[in-house]
Order: sequence, then structure tokens, then C-alpha cells
Amino acid sequence: MGLRYACVESPKEIIDYGIATVRPIGNSKTLQRAKQFIEYYKPTLVLIQDCESRYSRQGKRVAKLIDDIVVFSKRKKIPVKQYSREQIRDVFEQFGAKTKYEIAKTITRWLPELQHRSPRVRKLWMCEDYNMGIFDAMALALTHYYLE
Repeated sequence: MGLRYACVESPKEIIDYGIATVRPIGNSKTLQRAKQFIEYYKPTLVLIQDCESRYSRQGKRVAKLIDDIVVFSKRKKIPVKQYSREQIRDVFEQFGAKTKYEIAKTITRWLPELQHRSPRVRKLWMCEDYNMGIFDAMALALTHYYLE
């Protein structure tokens, strides 16, 4: 797929979001895109998924990529915070959202400007909606604001 990102100023102020498609899929090109993103936006904090959690489904390749992004961010003196899927789910459960789809719907209620990217209901035979990556990134940011 590529790099899913959300750049936010506050829980209600989105600067940019999207999915940077990288072909062919690989860590070197994806890491390069992440570095470009960090250089362009100059964030004061990088939020990233914690792949060390026992509930993480990320493979070794993605875990290595995340480690490389963390190293690059720290080299640039940008603090990094990591949150697990479990932490994100725990935050959104308090608002009645348990599944990724319910979390995405909750986010679109809070941030109506994302409505046009809202994922469809997923049937068992369907693959995940392409736009779900945007909501994963936004859920990470909103989890940070909630827990901090």
C-alpha cells in the first residue's frame, strides 16, 4: 500500500491527510516518502503504531520500517510516541466504537470534513476499504490527544 498519514494541529484542526502509494512495495521507498513527509511538514511530534504489542498484526517488514522511521525522527530531534491498536480501541470504546468501521464512523461524526472518505461497511469477503488507512492515522492522532 504505502504510507498512511494525518498531519493535525489539534483534535479539530486537520492540516493534511492521505495515503502515499509506494510501488513497488518496499521499505526503502516507503521510508524515503516518510522522510520527505517529515522534512516538508516539520512536525513537533511523530505518532506511530506500536508493533511490539502482543495484539499487533504487523509483519516483520512493517515493524522494521516503523523502527527506521522512529530512528530518523529521533535523529531529527522530533519526539516519537507510539500507541498500540489495543490502546486506540480502548479509547474509542468509551465512545461506543469497537470495530475499525465504528471508529471511522465516530471520526466522521467528529470531523465531518472526512465524510467523503468514509469507508463502506465491510463484508467478510471484502478487502479493507482503501480509505481506512486515513482513519487509522486519524484514530492514532485522536488517541494521543485523548490520552495526553
